[in-house]
Amino acid sequence: MSEPALSVVVPTYQRADLLDRCLTALAASDMTDYEVLAVDDGSTDATGEVLQRHVDRLPLTPLVQARNAGPAAARNRGIRAARGRLVLFLDDDVVAPPTLLRSHVALHDDAADPLLCFLGRVEWHPSLEVTPFMRWLDTSGLQFAYDTWLTEGPVDPPYAAFYTANLSMHRELLLDVGGFDERFPYPAYEDMELAFRLTAGGLRMEYRPAALAWHSRAIDLATFRRRMASVARSAVLLRRAAPDFPLDDSDLLRRDRRRRDRLRLAAQAAVLRRDRDRSEHYWAQVAHAYAEAARSTD
Repeated sequence: MSEPALSVVVPTYQRADLLDRCLTALAASDMTDYEVLAVDDGSTDATGEVLQRHVDRLPLTPLVQARNAGPAAARNRGIRAARGRLVLFLDDDVVAPPTLLRSHVALHDDAADPLLCFLGRVEWHPSLEVTPFMRWLDTSGLQFAYDTWLTEGPVDPPYAAFYTANLSMHRELLLDVGGFDERFPYPAYEDMELAFRLTAGGLRMEYRPAALAWHSRAIDLATFRRRMASVARSAVLLRRAAPDFPLDDSDLLRRDRRRRDRLRLAAQAAVLRRDRDRSEHYWAQVAHAYAEAARSTD
């Protein structure tokens, strides 16, 4: 069996409907020389049924983790099973346009540089209603930096924007450093920690927004508060696993507010409905979720 040009690695956990949409999009790719490694990270929902439905629709290898171990372990499982010289990491809530896979392969073919990785862009899916919170999230820098400091071309340092929602690189690089650190059970900082090690070995990155994919899941404040709690717990792990990583969360921690102040800001945002008031409310909420989780993890 010949090796495919590209191996798409998709970790998934308890999001069967989103995974179904992700795999359906991959089946419509205008490229044929690829494989998909979808890693079920111990799901108990209908994920297994979704994977079986897609086995005959695209070049899919379903992989199953016996227990939930986090996206780092799931991606490593996919990397080890992959046969392509290139790996494209996608999240299970990302919908790939038909041209995405071919775009990543073409970028690598043109560059002919095994130390270069390519970051594509992720935008809200056109079918989603973009709420005030989602617009704020785009400009906060807390999820992605597409609308803050990133510009097309080289990204320095690479680990500052190593977003595995839409990122491709040579598989050998991943194998050489042992893949992701599986001590990270949460979906946060496991990708940047890997990129920190890879950067020390010469990894470079370029951001190519034309390699566009869609984020198919809306995010609200309550969901992102839970996300920020996971980020805080992962930050504690990062400081232990990579003491030299330049992590500075002091500005975020300074935005934490007491309960009565958070309530005041929430009421003010609800009544006045101005972007400035909403922004202060959102910052106070996500900063408190982060600070509270950081204190309990320490």
